[in-house]
Amino acid sequence: MNIKVDDLKNLLLELLEKRDIEGKEIIVDHFIEAELRGHSSHGVQRIIPLIKGIELNTIRRRVSYRIVKESQFSILIDANHSIGIVLWNNLISQDLPSSYVIAVRNASHIGFLGYYTRRLANAGFISIMFGNAEPAVVMPGKNTKILSTTPLSIGIPSNPPVVLDMALSSTARGKIIEAQRKGVSIPYGVAVDSKGEITTDPNEALKGGILPMGGEKGFYLMITLELLTAYITGSAIGPQVKGVLNTENPSNKGEVMIIINSNLFEKNNNAILYMRNLIGSLPGDRGEKLSKRNEIEIDNSLYNMLLELNKKVPYFT
Repeated sequence: MNIKVDDLKNLLLELLEKRDIEGKEIIVDHFIEAELRGHSSHGVQRIIPLIKGIELNTIRRRVSYRIVKESQFSILIDANHSIGIVLWNNLISQDLPSSYVIAVRNASHIGFLGYYTRRLANAGFISIMFGNAEPAVVMPGKNTKILSTTPLSIGIPSNPPVVLDMALSSTARGKIIEAQRKGVSIPYGVAVDSKGEITTDPNEALKGGILPMGGEKGFYLMITLELLTAYITGSAIGPQVKGVLNTENPSNKGEVMIIINSNLFEKNNNAILYMRNLIGSLPGDRGEKLSKRNEIEIDNSLYNMLLELNKKVPYFT
């Protein structure tokens, strides 16, 4: 079904207002933008585990964090199970020094990373952002979940900005959950079942695991980024990570963002123009075009769940 953007916004705001959640406008803006830019895996469906965590008290209604370490050019934060989307939005909205590194652990799910890197690119900053989450990815040839999908986003200032936003797995876990809810198959070759065999059944894929992009090379790129995340933030890693999708547990994951003032460097926009003309589009261009829509398509199952959440408060307790 298609629903007007404003109507969907109002419904989501009502869900959060009834639960007295801080930053409801920021959260709704994030989920709506995810849908509009083609990131439905990190869009409206993510409000369900957020509300579940709020009602089970594994996610705080109000942002309350602790600065663990801080310098002129860096900050390490323990989010204390605050809402990740609200916290990260606040962090990148402050006056930033010339270049800066932000590291956060123990925040709830922060949505799609391109939301943050795009805003920084529009403000003239280069940014690189990565993190970890609950295990979803198997090592090639195995059937045990070891790593998260290892999200990565890179933003480069231009008009429009270049914004890479992707999982380093063959697909995002949210896309498999979406396929499961819709009752459709997933592409061949992106996931295995519990026996380690390729499957197109999203139910079997969730029992098994997702394959890394690029085989073993991709797996080792992923594990290195996740090690870097844990090393910098002090977060859990691999099978230790909990509370991101299944919010019955508090989150113990981490994220890192490296922010660079582009004025310190060459700002070679000619390279961006050349490559955009050469191949037709660059990362982020498709999402920029999609974002002009005034309607969002969501499946009936998800819409009915939103109505139930609006009708019954609390829903999970």
